[in-house]
Amino acid sequence: MLDERHRPLFAVNTDTLGAGSPDCQEGSITSFHVAGDGTLKLADRVASGELYPDSLTVKTAKIPPGKELLYVLNAGGPNRLTADGSAVGPSPAGAGPNITGFAVNPAGRMKFLPGSVQMTNPGPTGGGSGVNCPASNFPAPKFDCGLNPPAFPRSPGPVGFTPDGDQLVVTVKGTNSIYVFSVGENGKLGKPTVTQAPGPALPTYFGFAFDQREHLILSEPFGSATTIPAGGTGAVSTFAIAAAGSLQQISASVGDGGTAACWIALDRITGRFVYVSNNGSANVSKYMVGTDGSVTLLDQAAATGNEPNDLAAVAEDDRASFLYVLFSGGVMVPGLVGAYKIDPQTGSLTSLGTIGLLPTGGTAQGLAAF
Repeated sequence: MLDERHRPLFAVNTDTLGAGSPDCQEGSITSFHVAGDGTLKLADRVASGELYPDSLTVKTAKIPPGKELLYVLNAGGPNRLTADGSAVGPSPAGAGPNITGFAVNPAGRMKFLPGSVQMTNPGPTGGGSGVNCPASNFPAPKFDCGLNPPAFPRSPGPVGFTPDGDQLVVTVKGTNSIYVFSVGENGKLGKPTVTQAPGPALPTYFGFAFDQREHLILSEPFGSATTIPAGGTGAVSTFAIAAAGSLQQISASVGDGGTAACWIALDRITGRFVYVSNNGSANVSKYMVGTDGSVTLLDQAAATGNEPNDLAAVAEDDRASFLYVLFSGGVMVPGLVGAYKIDPQTGSLTSLGTIGLLPTGGTAQGLAAF
């Protein structure tokens, strides 16, 4: 994750002990200073506050001036939560899946923000179907049913500030929930407003972006399917976020026909087109975004490639916008980054080629555009 000034670059580290061993080390966050030519210089490294940090978001702080707020989503940890998602007893860092805040100075040094830890509830443990990660579909975890390491269907998704910085959003696939936290002037969060989709607790809400009117646009890896994994069920939903954190649905599970819809990106100039990577069906779908936040599928396969995951959209002086797609590759296929020019009228993607020689095995994860 790059900050708004494109100066510090932040990365999460899961601190794996080694192949085949259970990983119970606390994760960490590394910051780098980005030079004008793109080279990196290590700035800082701090503990993330729990196991398996998997997402970051950064925003300029209102108070104190000159600093930034950084929040990390820690996806793993002991399941010490009550049924309503609150912590059992005190809520220190290390109490389970959470988000944790840091103040960042201009040099990229990070300092833990006391009182910033907020819990997320990954859902029930102990086996079962669907949300409870059945062993028939996913490797049986060592303990806590996919919390350590977190199984994809039940782990939290990304964390992100709203464009105005007044709220913080987290998706949790394990309970099909969306958490919205208010952000105080001191950077600390209020109690979350949690919206859960009706019906079974499907592991579906995942990646998200905001349109130019701050509507929330979310990808759904399994749409409204009642079992997982389910092919061809990728979808997108949109919501308006109220000041109190409640959500009003605009578009509900608009399918793209793809499998495992994951990351999502909005074109930076017109704000009319949104792109979703379908990791399991090897394509990127294109939607049109209405002024009211509604979405319409325009192209099921606007781009294709091996296991697309993360996306990044950039604009060049408001003259042209571009989309970059991380194709993570396969068992014997190296990962690639595909570059595309976005047509401002139709949203069509024109390939500008790929650059690659990333690791094989689908291991390349995460993309940030300068």
